[in-house]
Amino acid sequence: MFKKINLIIVLISFLWAVSCSNEGEAPVPIEQEPQVSCLTDLAMDEHYQMDPDAKLQKERFEEFSRGHISKITSGGRLEAGSYTIPVVFHVYGTDFAGETVNDNTIITALQKVNEDFHGLNDDFNSVDPYFQSIRSAFDITFKLANKDPKGNPTTGIVYHPAKNGYGNRSADSQVAADAWDNYRYCNVYIQLDLYGNGATNNSGVAWYPDKSMSDANTARIVYNGRYLYGNTDKEFASVLTHEFGHWLNLIHTFEGRCKRPDESRCATTGDLVCDTPQASSNDSCSTLYNCAKSRVNTENYLGYSGAGGCYKMFTTGQVARMDAAMQHPARITLWQSSNLSGTGL
Repeated sequence: MFKKINLIIVLISFLWAVSCSNEGEAPVPIEQEPQVSCLTDLAMDEHYQMDPDAKLQKERFEEFSRGHISKITSGGRLEAGSYTIPVVFHVYGTDFAGETVNDNTIITALQKVNEDFHGLNDDFNSVDPYFQSIRSAFDITFKLANKDPKGNPTTGIVYHPAKNGYGNRSADSQVAADAWDNYRYCNVYIQLDLYGNGATNNSGVAWYPDKSMSDANTARIVYNGRYLYGNTDKEFASVLTHEFGHWLNLIHTFEGRCKRPDESRCATTGDLVCDTPQASSNDSCSTLYNCAKSRVNTENYLGYSGAGGCYKMFTTGQVARMDAAMQHPARITLWQSSNLSGTGL
């Protein structure tokens, strides 16, 4: 989604490559810089083109979501539920651009995701005072499954030979072959080259709740192992929280870009959340105002700016939207007590 550009490293790499070239040796390619170019919006557009009925189902669920949100916020305070979700991580290969991914890496990364959702991140209390009144936590806990689909003991982490490209819908058949039942587990796929195009610096991608994808066992989060917590800095590692947010039906805060003079149509435009001001994908942590002269929530997990050093919060409206997502046919079975028992939780 973002690019962290280190000009000094790039310049040194370039000069060194030129020097090698002058000596008759092949230049060493410059290392790709991390980028948060989450393509969830494009991935969903592609899905709806492939399956127009899925688009109609989405529109119907948005109507339900608006009613659900109105119901759980009617008393002037948010009344969201409490949820536990079984998770399985599929890890492909052993080398992630010099970084490793093992059980401890996954366990710690998921712990940090849970802290972010619960407002237990160490910078939650330093949220911009302008947005402190709407910062909110969601009582959802993602837990590694203790039983596999056959009822056998598991760590909830499955290691596979190196593969790439699971960020593409063309990989759906391979994804489905590796998947655990989408109605019982949230499936996360850890790879290095997410799109099979040689780029090893894309951070992640996820799909919104969608019944046809869950039916096909292709619902997923795909994430780059080199950007898990411990393999990159703390803020950039929270891009995984961003992707789990998409899995819970959150839209980028900059959806539709900043182009409306006010927020009067906030419930039906942009990210469909009224307490997240319009934003731009190229906002930085220091951006203060948007095109409508409103303050920008640059610390929001569903923007891009936070990966540069200021990811801190979800809003009350986003938590209400995620609570509605838990009622979606593609999500509602996951947190039922019978499923938690069946997955060892």
